[in-house]
Amino acid sequence: MINRNKRIEICGGIASGKTTLATLLSKSGLEAIYESFESNPFWQEFYSNPVKYAYETEITFTLQHYHQIKKQPATNKPLACDYSFLLDIAYAEMGLQGSQLATFRTVYEEIQKELPPPALIIHLQCDPAIELARIRARGREVEKAITIDFLRCLNDAVLVQINKARGHVPILTIDSVKDNFADDEKVKRRMVQLVTTAIQQDK
Repeated sequence: MINRNKRIEICGGIASGKTTLATLLSKSGLEAIYESFESNPFWQEFYSNPVKYAYETEITFTLQHYHQIKKQPATNKPLACDYSFLLDIAYAEMGLQGSQLATFRTVYEEIQKELPPPALIIHLQCDPAIELARIRARGREVEKAITIDFLRCLNDAVLVQINKARGHVPILTIDSVKDNFADDEKVKRRMVQLVTTAIQQDK
């Protein structure tokens, strides 16, 4: 295996708060690793037509995530990734089938052989209506085609992967609507404490 850094993966739907939480954790001594979505040449086409462009998009994102973790220098700071391999497989199983899905799984399984498992997966639950409102509020042109049905399907696909992972890796579930760690200072402190306690238990 490569890269023994303790790793936290944040898993959730679009606009569930993954990057916001990673940034919060980075201010509390963790090393934030952010998804470089703009460097994926297929992501804009994917949002315009998720069925047509799913294969190349998901393979590329998964390899990008792997490469980011692989090249990270050794550090005593736990890594807080605003992405998760569970989210990658959720996207793939939602959008791929047949030989394309089989090929994706082969790549995914090879990555799992090389990387140690995450010390913690944070599952961000968020109502799809809230996610859609957040997407509209941030006003990214490329995200205009995202529908509430797509968000609902993605959340369901994520939950399937979370349930499969239970018992294999520690999972901390947070409702990012109820626990407003974007704006509420008390909630921010509580979330940091929850995560800190969870990773300290992983010995």
